[in-house]
Amino acid sequence: MRPVVLAASLLVALAAAPWARQAGAESPTTVAAITQSVPSRGVRDDAEQQARWFYSTLTGEIAALTGHSDTAYAELLRAARDMNSPQLFERVVQVALGAQHPEQALAAVGVWLDLQPGSVRAQAWRVQLLLGMGRDSDASSAVARLLAMTPQPERPESILALGGMFEGMPDAARALALTRRSLAPYASLPQSQVVIAHMQVRAGDVSAGVARAAGALRADPSLRAAAMLLLQHYQVDPVRADKLLGGYFTARPDDDSLRMIWVDAATGQQRDSIALAQCEVLARHKPALAQIWLIMGSLRQQLGQARQAERDLVRFLELSMPGDAALQRVIGQAGWVPAAEAPVASSPRPAASAPGGAAPANGAAAPEALSSQELARVYLALSDTALQQGATARAQQWLDLVPEGVHDPAVVLQRAKLLVAQGQVGAALDLVRALPRDTNAARRQRLLALAELLQHVHEPRRAYSALESGMRAWGRQADYAYETAMAAGQAGMKGRMEAGLRRVIAAHPRYQPALNALGYTLADQRRDLTQARGLIERALRLSPGNPFVMDSLGWVEFRLGHLERAQLLLEQAYDGRNDPAIAAHLAEVLWHRGRHQRATEVLRQAWQAAPADSGVLGAMRRLHLTFP
Repeated sequence: MRPVVLAASLLVALAAAPWARQAGAESPTTVAAITQSVPSRGVRDDAEQQARWFYSTLTGEIAALTGHSDTAYAELLRAARDMNSPQLFERVVQVALGAQHPEQALAAVGVWLDLQPGSVRAQAWRVQLLLGMGRDSDASSAVARLLAMTPQPERPESILALGGMFEGMPDAARALALTRRSLAPYASLPQSQVVIAHMQVRAGDVSAGVARAAGALRADPSLRAAAMLLLQHYQVDPVRADKLLGGYFTARPDDDSLRMIWVDAATGQQRDSIALAQCEVLARHKPALAQIWLIMGSLRQQLGQARQAERDLVRFLELSMPGDAALQRVIGQAGWVPAAEAPVASSPRPAASAPGGAAPANGAAAPEALSSQELARVYLALSDTALQQGATARAQQWLDLVPEGVHDPAVVLQRAKLLVAQGQVGAALDLVRALPRDTNAARRQRLLALAELLQHVHEPRRAYSALESGMRAWGRQADYAYETAMAAGQAGMKGRMEAGLRRVIAAHPRYQPALNALGYTLADQRRDLTQARGLIERALRLSPGNPFVMDSLGWVEFRLGHLERAQLLLEQAYDGRNDPAIAAHLAEVLWHRGRHQRATEVLRQAWQAAPADSGVLGAMRRLHLTFP
């Protein structure tokens, strides 16, 4: 009985071999592969001949499974040659490579091509093997042959696939040189350009690679590989990337996975208006995907769109916690109509049950349960957006839903702001002063929270004093020293602010916020404009496309009298982030260029969004504009 068991186990092994897989085959897959590959000549229909091929294949697989690679190679190659089977030839190559014998693999591919000279797959294996063996000259000829063999309609995709082979070469400079040489006859194809662009990036010339990818995407707006490269290196030139990506999504409006990458890249450069616009499209395409509503709500909150932010965050919670009683109670008291039931997007790992004990709607998979910390952040954001709208009672309701056991200074600070809204300023300050101070980190958080509350109650000098008292402990930290310097400016102590910013830059020369703040301050005061532009340009190199930095550079260009350049920069900044301060600067430049109607409209919209913004009010005063 032993031989029968052995044969059965080998058939199982053969059925799992990559070259032998055939969906839906009822007979053993080895036999199926043989019968499909048998030539039509009558002599080869002989049962004895078929048995010999089957025996060679079986013997080769046994040898491969037991570690006798030379025997496996010889037997499988004999079977592949006799059967003229592409699947078996590929198996021979894999066996040789598994035994670390690339020369044997290349020889097998040579036999394969002798029998099937038109096999594109065999030629592709030849290219990959030659590249791996470092035989660049032979590889270049093999690539030329491969592309010549490929039908013209399929050639662009083959060129993109070749990019993966070139990327596997360990020497990036060598890979770039070989890519250029191999694709030279097809340089006019955008696919060739994007493959070369990838190699340039890999070789360290990121700017040139991104510029080449941009050219490829201009030539073919639907070229996903080019769009992906621009997103992977979005920080190089976000303004150009946004323009070209707009064309890509016109050609491919349903590529939601790439659109999500765009959202992530844009938020990383603070181009929140760009990210929000793409989130709105994703929300239309995938309204049941909770995470989109969370991102959209967060972006709206940062842009000052409190009412819409609150509704988006509520929608996120409705999808994440379907049927949660506490959530529905606040929604009902607010007078909102709950969003229509929609299938909830399934999570990567199943949750035991939905929060609040409710079953998921429509039989959809339960969403992943939110942690206490995640819930706390969402409820804090909801409380803040309600408070911005003057809905103090609803702000308190949201804050009351923060899970017990969450000890976060931000929760205490929000409670204090609600006390301020009720006229209890002293109690609010006492609440924040009572924050823990048992560790160095806790003391730092307490001072930052106290300073923020003092700014909130219009006590900028006391806010500065609070932060300044911690400089001995944390003054070497760039962010703490920066916040302290900015607090001095808000308190009207411009000299201390400038000195503080200069100290930050001296200690942290690549700290972008300080470079930008000092450059803007000098420009706004019409002092040292050349130095101001230099500081801001350094900041922009550190954070390309950042709307706040572009706004500063546009403002210094305005101060220098370069109105056309100023308008271009401010338009780009405003496109990236629809911020009232940026709008005020743009309106002022437009006015000085004689574009009074548009200047008035831009400033009107900014005033409607932020009627108390000092930058907006200053521009209105200088331009002698008032709005009903």
